[in-house]
Amino acid sequence: MSYQIPCCPVVSESEEKKSRFICWFGPVSSKAVFQRQLALAQAQSPHASHHCTALILGDPANPESMQADDDGEPSGSAGKPMLELLVQHRIGDAGVIVTRFFGGTKLGVGGLMRAYRGSVSGALRQVELKPFVSLRAVSVCCDFALESRVRFLLQHCGGQCVDAVYSDRVQIDIRVPESQWAQLYERLTAAGAEVAAQ
Repeated sequence: MSYQIPCCPVVSESEEKKSRFICWFGPVSSKAVFQRQLALAQAQSPHASHHCTALILGDPANPESMQADDDGEPSGSAGKPMLELLVQHRIGDAGVIVTRFFGGTKLGVGGLMRAYRGSVSGALRQVELKPFVSLRAVSVCCDFALESRVRFLLQHCGGQCVDAVYSDRVQIDIRVPESQWAQLYERLTAAGAEVAAQ
């Protein structure tokens, strides 16, 4: 089954009994990238009470990595409900950071769960999602005369050229959707190009 990824980050804000919740929701390619985003949120809001997080790398049904952090809120009241929402909507390669400014009224575990889930739901209504497309990395070697044909075939199947190296021949590093790979391979080899996995 496929999953969805955010196209670009969004920020939404909500309020619950005078506590402010600011949600950053966006695409994430690695834990290091997410940690940098969290550090930025902490630096921008140093007086916030909490910076709760949820992260899924890869397919939410079989993730490379999945984590949630309550950042001092009662256990299971923040990170887990946010993470569950991502899984429920089949969103991967994504992270959520909800910054809370305490408003003076305790919300209780149930109230916190609703508030954090609601904060992420608000961001979900704003974010643009797109289907994840698995890409295959391949090197294509060909004569100069064949380069334009290779590029045409690549463009026709929704692939992209990542790099090209010119010596006595041309080596083009490409990324192609897995669903288009068999057909492209057939056409490239029929045209006389040499193909190797990266």
